[in-house]
Amino acid sequence: MSPRTRLFCPQCGALLDRAGAVPECATDGPQWVLARNGPAACVAILRDGRVLLTRRARAPWEGHWELPGGFQDLGEHPADTAVREAREEVGLEVTVTGLIGVYLHDASDPNDDVTDVRQVVTYVGTAVGEPRADPAEVSDWCWADPTDPPRPMVPQERVALGDLAAATPYHRAR
Repeated sequence: MSPRTRLFCPQCGALLDRAGAVPECATDGPQWVLARNGPAACVAILRDGRVLLTRRARAPWEGHWELPGGFQDLGEHPADTAVREAREEVGLEVTVTGLIGVYLHDASDPNDDVTDVRQVVTYVGTAVGEPRADPAEVSDWCWADPTDPPRPMVPQERVALGDLAAATPYHRAR
């Protein structure tokens, strides 16, 4: 494994400290595990032709706009992940209505030279009520035109919004 590869805790998703012989999580302790690329899911919540976007409150991509989402729990279906993450991040109960696509998402911090890539399943859905952001994860939220989202935005999520706006599922290799 390259020394430039990031490792994440399979329990909580936190970045592991690799200073010692065994990677260690600040919360869950030593992690002798197979390094894998944790799958994730997100959801484009639509209302009146607009999509709910959240501004990241932490790295990577802190300050960038994105769709609500996050890492899958072990054995969790990606659609359930999207619903759970929307509930956790913005307090909304989402009904998933479709699949936009499966993307390779650059999860790298734009301020360093390490490349992290995630497989992200991106859904579309609806929700009732107004968002209530969890400040640990979301610094702001807005309802935006999916064809003209605010900047800066996480790049691969801009691609997913383009596919949503074009009503064409993502099917090209990138």
